[in-house]
Amino acid sequence: MANLTIDNVKKSYGKTEILKGINIAIEAGEFLILVGPSGCGKSTLMNSIAGLEDVTEGRILIADKDVTYTSPKDRDIAMVFQSYALYPNMTVAQNISFGLEMRKVPKEERDVEIQRVAELLQISHLLDRKPAQLSGGQRQRVAMGRALARRPQLYLFDEPLSNLDAKLRVEMRTEIKKLHKKLGTTIVYVTHDQIEAMTLADRIAVMKDGEVQQLGTPQEIYDNPANLFVAGFMGSPAMNFIPSKIVEQNGVPMLELSANETTALPFPNPDSLKAHVGETVLLGLRPEMITEPQPHKEGQAFVVTTGIEVEVTEPMGADTMILTRINDAEINCRSNPAYPAKPGDIINMMFDTSKAVVFDAKSGRRLDV
Repeated sequence: MANLTIDNVKKSYGKTEILKGINIAIEAGEFLILVGPSGCGKSTLMNSIAGLEDVTEGRILIADKDVTYTSPKDRDIAMVFQSYALYPNMTVAQNISFGLEMRKVPKEERDVEIQRVAELLQISHLLDRKPAQLSGGQRQRVAMGRALARRPQLYLFDEPLSNLDAKLRVEMRTEIKKLHKKLGTTIVYVTHDQIEAMTLADRIAVMKDGEVQQLGTPQEIYDNPANLFVAGFMGSPAMNFIPSKIVEQNGVPMLELSANETTALPFPNPDSLKAHVGETVLLGLRPEMITEPQPHKEGQAFVVTTGIEVEVTEPMGADTMILTRINDAEINCRSNPAYPAKPGDIINMMFDTSKAVVFDAKSGRRLDV
């Protein structure tokens, strides 16, 4: 395994900038996920690391060695693609060993490596089959096995689970996480699925329009998003954005809330709002911070209970999502399924603003930092 440094990497096609100066330092053994919407530049950055795309400016270093202009075969990386890219005329064993064969690894060593990888991925019973005889999940394991047999310094995964059904995607996520824990390899992983990013990554780089909007651990990005885009992109359901006027009560800035009644919500960092009193901002509040009244939270500093009108309920098994309207914005709340709520009801809900964030409504920048 090796560290990876992406130093001010830019990529343009004519006058169109795809990557606008990416700076990321990845430690040896780290699992970094590049996440963002389609067209944000994450696959271009991945291809640049692999050497499949030339960069316009900047440097890429693997194990502190500059490989910016090194050919892909000399970078000591292995890549797992979305499309599996298996050879249909070869067996599973032949697919796994193909890269080793190209490197003139002796047959005895190849056979040992095939067995090691097959046991690791639990595909020993599939070694004599061809790709057409495999399920999607099995094909993806073979594609991973081919990469693992190489034992490179760096693994690149380009949306490897996007072709799988939802249940299989969850299972393969778990397998990839176990694999990383067992091998301690350095992995860069591209996805547009923010749940995948949250569950797998040591750190996440959230990208938009060719720029890294935020780089941090999953929890840092979830709890302290750098801007409106990151806050809305990470989390399922997404963070609620409630247009709220900043008012003062006894000299303390608070956020005005108009649902079934008008109330003011306290804020954990009120000093950051003093310069914005009288302005309407966007209050960012995760759905799990708006719940049915919970006795253990009663009386806490940043907890307020107020009435809301139920518009829609969405039972999800362990939780029920309650859709309401606050300050003319559609808001998701997460409640216990046993809490009685049906469309048209006025019910009490508890607002916990201990992890609330505030954004400028026009620029989307975070105000409470």
